[in-house]
Amino acid sequence: MKEKQGLFLDVESSLSGKSWIKPNEKEQRLATNLQQVTFLPYPLSILLAQRKINPEQVESFLNPKIKDTLPDPFSLHDMTEAVEILSEATLKKKRISIFADYDVDGGASCAMIYNWFLSFGLEASIYIPDRVEEGYGPNNKAMKALAINHDIIICVDCGTLSFEPISIAKAQGCKVIVVDHHLSSKSLPPADAIINPNRIDEPSPYKHLCAAGVVFLLLVGLNSNLKRAGCKVPDLFLYLDLVALATIADVVPLLDLNRTYVKTGLKIIEKRKNTGLSALMDIAGINKEVKASQLGFSLGPRINAGGRLGSSKLGAELLIEKDTNKAAVIARTLDSLNEDRKLIEAEMMETALNLIEKNQIYENLIWVAQKDWNPGLTGILASRLREKFGKPAIVIAINQAGIGKGSGRSISSLNLGNAVTQLLEEKIIMNGGGHSQAAGITIKGDKIEEAMLRLSNILRNQVQIISVPRELSITSLISVNAITVEFIEQLEAAGPFGPSATSPLFVLANCQVKWFQVISGQHLRFYILDGSNRSIKAMFFRGLNNEAGTFLNQNLTSRYHFAGNLEINDWSGKKTPNFVIKDISLVA
Repeated sequence: MKEKQGLFLDVESSLSGKSWIKPNEKEQRLATNLQQVTFLPYPLSILLAQRKINPEQVESFLNPKIKDTLPDPFSLHDMTEAVEILSEATLKKKRISIFADYDVDGGASCAMIYNWFLSFGLEASIYIPDRVEEGYGPNNKAMKALAINHDIIICVDCGTLSFEPISIAKAQGCKVIVVDHHLSSKSLPPADAIINPNRIDEPSPYKHLCAAGVVFLLLVGLNSNLKRAGCKVPDLFLYLDLVALATIADVVPLLDLNRTYVKTGLKIIEKRKNTGLSALMDIAGINKEVKASQLGFSLGPRINAGGRLGSSKLGAELLIEKDTNKAAVIARTLDSLNEDRKLIEAEMMETALNLIEKNQIYENLIWVAQKDWNPGLTGILASRLREKFGKPAIVIAINQAGIGKGSGRSISSLNLGNAVTQLLEEKIIMNGGGHSQAAGITIKGDKIEEAMLRLSNILRNQVQIISVPRELSITSLISVNAITVEFIEQLEAAGPFGPSATSPLFVLANCQVKWFQVISGQHLRFYILDGSNRSIKAMFFRGLNNEAGTFLNQNLTSRYHFAGNLEINDWSGKKTPNFVIKDISLVA
């Protein structure tokens, strides 16, 4: 039977309702050319073709160098002004405060700036707002207090929309510098410098950077300026561990400079130069080669746990701590908070699904609001709902005063940050902002339904969402025989994988299932046998929360096509290949 146009193995609707899409003809031709010229395996060649990599670009893509991808920092608006102000402050030992967001990106950005000043014998103060009591970004009370006791306030990963707090600080005679990446409105606050690739008047192509990525450019500019002044400057190469951590944790596109940041930063992380990060790696059981996924799934959540559950400063304190014993104590505290977070999150998810089932689900938006929820966990819950429904999701926690604080997560085709900024400009919400894939809002409880309806309409105007069936882009067919540790290591050179650079999806066709287990009541572990009668270990995380996994659990004797990612399991020094299930289709 002839394969349907564009479909991989004729899978029009998998067990989870997804169409499997094969590489287009142009990608297939480029892959064939790449294979002939480079002698790389076809599955890797098709992956590179999907990334639009030509034969002459293969080497630089697989082995990028920071010096080749780093832009001129002074190409960004206000970089010159910020560098001049901070260079003078460094040389004259002025009083500096760092006002940072409470997430990984904010904490890492804060730690980088703190450590940079410390290398000149200048200890900056650190202020990180309480997520529950103060909310996101600079507030009037904190900025006034900081301005009275400091000469300069540096707002990192926040501040782009903080008009009144910055005005209050300026009125005290304090200079304010904003280093951020969140979307701006049509006007800017009266800061002395705003370095932000996403400010309204910025033509920079580096709009996908997280705050730590922008901070790194600032430090490059500062190093350059102070070198000319005859100063000894710190080795910024060693700061790339924190840039990599923040880039992964903030879920920004892993393209171009971001990709180089992460690939280079992973090598620095393995050297364990940061005492606090090293202590957290020990707690998380990361003692060998570090993967980008471990930053997102193991380290990031632990650092975020402090801010989510009421100890906002812990993450930044960990990343600046130089004492091994003190770092270990902070790491253990964060690990404990993260375990608490998991329990609370599970309860919130159950409630959210019940509420969504009862209430209307908009065509292009999932939203849920509830009293007395922990506002620190709304972002995680929004991510889970986006994953489950394939649509942008907003989760709002309403406090006793009737004020809702919420987080949103988007899909690749929709810019949620722009939509939320529009709500703010229309005065439907009290506060809000973000970037393409994530946003935060503060809203009066009685305005939530109005705001969500308006948000849905704004998103509808961006693009039409077709929910079912959703599409899954397949990289290549593969056999169990072809899946070796060596091959997976070759694939990983094309990473790291993440937003806008998704991990390649391979299909094991016409397979059987053996040695099936249910783990922790939701994960599925089993072995897959293909026509070679060889097997490979497979995991389907949260499989029983998925239509495909539920069907598999009830029909183990059927034959299936399995779509998934490849990874290496390193246990007791022995490396073995694993197949991580993403979708399943019945064999017709």
